Amino acid sequence: MATAQQTEFQKNFRLIVEKIFNHWQNLRLAVEHGMGGRNGQQVAIEIMDYTYQYCVGNDNITQGELQEVLEELMDQEFNTLCDDNSIPEICRNLLRYKQLSLQNQYPLIEAELSKLPAGKEWLRPDVKIAYTPIDGDSSSDEDMDDDDDEDTGMEEVDEEAPTTSGRVTRSQTRKQKAEDFVEPEEGWTTVRRK
Repeated sequence: MATAQQTEFQKNFRLIVEKIFNHWQNLRLAVEHGMGGRNGQQVAIEIMDYTYQYCVGNDNITQGELQEVLEELMDQEFNTLCDDNSIPEICRNLLRYKQLSLQNQYPLIEAELSKLPAGKEWLRPDVKIAYTPIDGDSSSDEDMDDDDDEDTGMEEVDEEAPTTSGRVTRSQTRKQKAEDFVEPEEGWTTVRRK
């Protein structure tokens, strides 16, 4: 492949990878829910960069190989398993668009990608994503409540709010959740509905 053509391919394929990753809802949710910690957005950018390099740097990648790479990255970096079939779909599209890019089929790719729902690019260092720590996050201040058996008075405001099951403070709810919670295998986080 000629150098100018290779450069054109890399530049265009990079834009394709960015577009696909910016529309990957599971990745964004993992970042927003703090699954990757405070630097989750940067980790997501690094996963996108790595995936691009992996696709460009390897010929004849199978969908299974790429899928394994992405599943492992999501598991290692975000403790997240995607069971919605998004990873196979992303891998299939990335490899298909790589082939089409190598054949200079950019109008077809653009037409297909334009059908994706409109959304802001968020996988850039200049875009800030709100980080919400997940329940049970060991780095949160909730652990401080567990040190005392007595209420510290910091949660008293919540006691005034009427509830259907009587008056229960947030710290009492947390203690109840902690007693009901069975710790999963090391390295896994259980995310419960509110």
